[in-house]
Amino acid sequence: MPTRDDLFPSKHLKAADLNGKPAVVEIEKAPSEKMKGLDGTEQVKTVLYFKGAQKDLPLNMTNWDLCAAICGDDTDDWPGHAIELYPTKTTMAGKPVDCIRIRKPSKKPSPGLKLPPKKPVPPEPPPEDPDDPGFTDDDMREREDVSF
Repeated sequence: MPTRDDLFPSKHLKAADLNGKPAVVEIEKAPSEKMKGLDGTEQVKTVLYFKGAQKDLPLNMTNWDLCAAICGDDTDDWPGHAIELYPTKTTMAGKPVDCIRIRKPSKKPSPGLKLPPKKPVPPEPPPEDPDDPGFTDDDMREREDVSF
């Protein structure tokens, strides 16, 4: 039976993506990006991208402070640092909700990273040749004459 996360996938990392276990990751980049908040207003957030992972992690103030305590206050210096992401709970609007928190890693980045892998980028199709008529009847006859 599909779960809520199966039915409503996110392009951003969620606690469910960690499968209940911590993951040591290496920061690939940490740019500031404009994002829409839950109320629809735009805000600028630092977004962590990880080596070998498909999903990114927009930082709230708590996670920004936790990451800065490990990597320093200048986000330009964060790439190359290892951090550990772990699932836990926090309270939002008076209700406990799943969340991801950051801590100093107790080990090196996991070679078998459990985060979703990056999707391969398909190659660009060759540009169309206006002089190429495409698949023709002659091509079909050539195929019919070939024996395997």
